[in-house]
Amino acid sequence: MKLNKIIIKNFRSYYGENCFELSDGLTLVIGDNGDGKTTFFEALEWLFDTSKDNKSESNISEMRKAEIGLGDCDEVSVTMIFEHGGEKEICKKFIFEKTSDNLLKTRDFSFVGYEIVGSERHNRDGKILLESCFDTVIRRYCLFKGERELNVFDNNTALKTLVDTFSGIKQFDNLVEMTSYFEQQSDNLVTKELRKDKKQEAIIKQLEFDLGKVQSEISDVRHDISTKEKAVSDYETRLKILEENQDACENLQDINARIEQKKNEQRRLLGYINLDYNAMLLDDMWILRAYPSVLSEYQKKVSALSREKRKLQKAEDERIAIEKGKLEAIKEIQKLANNATPLPWNLPDKETMQEMIDDEICKVCGRPAKKGSEAYNFMVNKLNEYLEHIRKESKSAQQQEAPIKPLFENTYINELHTRSIQLSGDTEQELSKLATVIADRLSFVQTRKQDLEKVNKDLTEAEDSKMQLLIQTPDLTEEMLIKNFKDFKGLSDSSKRASLDLQDLKHRLEELEVQKQELKDKQNQIVPSNGIVRVYQKVHITLERIMKAFEAAKDRNVEEFIRTLEEQANIYLKKLNADDFRGVIKIKRTADGSAKINLYSSNDTIIANPGGAQKTTMYMSVLFAISNITTLKRDEDYPLIFDAPTSSFGDFKEDIFYNIIDDIDKQCIIFTKDLLKFDRETQTRKLDFDKINQLSCSVYRIQKASGYDEEDLSTIQTLTEKIK
Repeated sequence: MKLNKIIIKNFRSYYGENCFELSDGLTLVIGDNGDGKTTFFEALEWLFDTSKDNKSESNISEMRKAEIGLGDCDEVSVTMIFEHGGEKEICKKFIFEKTSDNLLKTRDFSFVGYEIVGSERHNRDGKILLESCFDTVIRRYCLFKGERELNVFDNNTALKTLVDTFSGIKQFDNLVEMTSYFEQQSDNLVTKELRKDKKQEAIIKQLEFDLGKVQSEISDVRHDISTKEKAVSDYETRLKILEENQDACENLQDINARIEQKKNEQRRLLGYINLDYNAMLLDDMWILRAYPSVLSEYQKKVSALSREKRKLQKAEDERIAIEKGKLEAIKEIQKLANNATPLPWNLPDKETMQEMIDDEICKVCGRPAKKGSEAYNFMVNKLNEYLEHIRKESKSAQQQEAPIKPLFENTYINELHTRSIQLSGDTEQELSKLATVIADRLSFVQTRKQDLEKVNKDLTEAEDSKMQLLIQTPDLTEEMLIKNFKDFKGLSDSSKRASLDLQDLKHRLEELEVQKQELKDKQNQIVPSNGIVRVYQKVHITLERIMKAFEAAKDRNVEEFIRTLEEQANIYLKKLNADDFRGVIKIKRTADGSAKINLYSSNDTIIANPGGAQKTTMYMSVLFAISNITTLKRDEDYPLIFDAPTSSFGDFKEDIFYNIIDDIDKQCIIFTKDLLKFDRETQTRKLDFDKINQLSCSVYRIQKASGYDEEDLSTIQTLTEKIK
């Protein structure tokens, strides 16, 4: 089968008629996100859906809806023109009509086929023609949307369906069923007849008892095997899910550990930053930050006051000393000649002296003392001295009654000076360092704030990474990933124990089957007395051998099919991974009757969690191998159609992949955005012609028509252009 054309008309973003002519080999349909790649694929899915008449209004082009006039009609259609024993055409379509301003009516759904014979075009039922040329089973192995759908063995019926379809083994099912039935009937008949033989009755009864016991145990063991196989299958399924998400589980653990670390750092930094500055003003004496300059000014003023006080006190002390000196001098002057002792100051007394002066006579010695004479002047001086002494004595008495007032009556200046001394030294040094301490602390806090900004940024990035990881594993919640991480080892150990138990049960079953066969052989070796029974016995033995031969052939056929599939898949794996590590594909049957595709190293070590590109090429290699087998078994090749199969590839891997696919003799249609590159001048993505020109395949470019409204679906139109 070879696809020639796909024509899409008014299907969603494909406004009007859009025709794709497909080459015999590779056809690339290149478009960016939202340009219509998936819509093209869904148009094919709509065409291939034979289960119901689908004329949903949601499939109609919104642009065509918006412009169609009242009462006008048009059609939605998808047409496939292909070669399959001659040219054929299949078209699914329906009519839509605008019956009011906001109402569309769909009608006249049809699914028609055409077969071109010579120059004549013969109508055929579309569903029947599609199934006869490109049946549902074949399509299951030809159309793949994204990398997730590439695993063809994703359900427990896949292997049987594949083997039944392409290996010719299905004929063995009826043969095994039929010979098993005849063998059982003949066995019952022989046993029944042998019971009638009196000579062999005891032996037959014992054999029947032993066979019944063995058969019962076989039944129990088979039941246990079935249960254990289901357990092993469940373990394998869960382990497969875990293995597929093991990176996600481990990454989540790393991300959560990083988030917890950043939150701890955040709390620690907030402890440094969240300071009570009001308390620090008092408790840590930050309020004294400017005090050193005040203290310096205070010390200068106290020093000046102290100096001035000492100066004034010195002057006062000198004055007092001078006065004391004068008194001493007077006393010195008043000394008599020859240091004679003078009379007491009160002799003669004041009245006597005044009387002698008035009488001009010294009444002590009796001599006259005329006024103006030396004796008269002596007595006047003596009286004056007496009066001066009285005055001084009076003054001295007054001074004794009121002590001399000191120049500085208080010690304020001394106290200020003492305080200045106390505030100097260690206290002054501590206060002078306070400004530096505060500056250092504020600088430290500012640095911690910068650290906190970085921690907050790292924390946001870690939480974004966690969110992105959870988005990439939509089937698993965070709790499930954490539980899976913790359960993986336990589940793996349980799976190993279950597998060992299963092996033991199968070994026991083999032993029981041998016992059963030995008992059956003994039964077959019994020679009945009746000749007819001997004939029954030979027929039974023959049917038993035929039944076992068919069972062995069926099992061998499945194994041969799997080995052939492996060989073909590894040929393609080598091509798709040229000059790169690829491993070896091995396909193994599972307990539930399906199969698993795994990559192994050449030393038979399983590659438990291959990278995205490795996994994709592994599955695609199997698909190419299946396609080859379909060609060999049905003498008919079928196209492979992929939507974005290389999203996990790097640029280098993409280049190799497309060049290899281009050289494979197989019709492939691939929808991709890989061969687009960003143009900095126009800020748009354009075709990478350097890579495209290296390919010999057909290339289509699809993209949204410019000028669309980002919020209005009716302005979206996918344009198609054949590049080469």
